[in-house]
Amino acid sequence: MPDRALMVFMSLGAALALASGAARAQETCGDPMPCLVENGDYLMRAPTGWDGKSPLPVILFFHGAGNTARDSMNDEGLKAAAEVNGALFVAAEGENRNWSYPGKMRGTRGDFRYVDNVLDDVERRLPIDKADILASGFSVGGSMVWYLACLQARRFRAFAAVAGAFWEPMPESCPVGPVSLRHIHGIADRTVPMKGRELRGGLFRQGDVEESLRRLRTRDECPDAPDRAFEKGGLACRLWSAKTCSSHREVEVCLHDGEHNLDGAWIGDGFQWMKELPDGR
Repeated sequence: MPDRALMVFMSLGAALALASGAARAQETCGDPMPCLVENGDYLMRAPTGWDGKSPLPVILFFHGAGNTARDSMNDEGLKAAAEVNGALFVAAEGENRNWSYPGKMRGTRGDFRYVDNVLDDVERRLPIDKADILASGFSVGGSMVWYLACLQARRFRAFAAVAGAFWEPMPESCPVGPVSLRHIHGIADRTVPMKGRELRGGLFRQGDVEESLRRLRTRDECPDAPDRAFEKGGLACRLWSAKTCSSHREVEVCLHDGEHNLDGAWIGDGFQWMKELPDGR
């Protein structure tokens, strides 16, 4: 029988081997293995045919309430949006399948710090084009995008939100910006109505979408009237272009006749819109 010192040495060696194996496994995370960060985890997927060296543009996506990063990864429309644009798709994981931001603070981890941790970790693992990162999300994930645009815009080139805007009380001002943001919403949405609604007996209130857009246009120094209105793929859109807004940023809102839903093609369109922004930031 080995003596006590040898047994301790063997146990230590086994522990180190396990730790080393876990570290190696974590270095190859992404899909299906989550990548771990200080206060959470996330999933990611590189586009098919990537050479492993060229810097990748990024779509960072925030799921809706009750969903997960895995649901985002499994969404065929979102997958196609990233693939056709040659983008790294990063699926953020909400705490308890939800997000926290002003007006709806329910979590404990600090979701804005989590976002920084995720981006830092992605940049550590893969070559990233830091000038081409799109923040996108649906429902409460869309609202998360709005608050990132207001409070933490420096890491992103543009923002594409679907069916979620500011909550009450709306920000009186935003410490960062101006920003370029594209918003899509269903005029028949009853989950997140255009006019907003009270939740939990008035404990929370979703904000008015048009008022959210007005505040964004004010920050971006855009006029009241859009440059143009147009129809695109079943969407009725209004655009305040970089030529009209004194900040040289763009604001676009597109409405559809449907309810509370997400079409992955909208995210792909949002990415292409980002790539066409005039000054790249």
